[in-house]
Amino acid sequence: MLGWKTLRRVWESFEWRKRSIPAEGRGEPIHNRMAVLLVARNYSLRESLDVLGAVNGWDVFWAISCDEAIDTLKRRPVPLVICDEEAPEGWRKIVECIDLLPQPSCVLLASRFCDDALRAEATRCHAYDVIANPFSWEEVTDHVLFAWAWYTSGCEAWWGSNADRRALNRR
Repeated sequence: MLGWKTLRRVWESFEWRKRSIPAEGRGEPIHNRMAVLLVARNYSLRESLDVLGAVNGWDVFWAISCDEAIDTLKRRPVPLVICDEEAPEGWRKIVECIDLLPQPSCVLLASRFCDDALRAEATRCHAYDVIANPFSWEEVTDHVLFAWAWYTSGCEAWWGSNADRRALNRR
């Protein structure tokens, strides 16, 4: 568990670092850093993911709408997208739009009620899994590590409804 002083130091310096140092200026090329995109209006989810990203050295982006999320994903490959179940345009539409992009992303659904029926529905809509909202730092970290391993291993071509088309385009 992180100490209060560590969290406070990270939080106080976070806004300055986020705005002043571009990802490629932090010492690593942009494609060699873990990135997470949160699609949500819930500000507490953003804060929680921002602090977790700052502690672990991830690039954290957020979007409020499906269009903002798609714009971000077109500008930069993002291995993990977390979509809030209460997103304004509906999580099914957002997952569907992300699934149609040529660059794959692992999509998680954040929900206050995680049950087997929702997991089955999310998987049917091409989301990877459902995580609890508010975030458990351990659960998010586990999923981020999985998404990074999946993304860097080349297995991302196997995921999603258009996986066959992506695999053919790589040849």
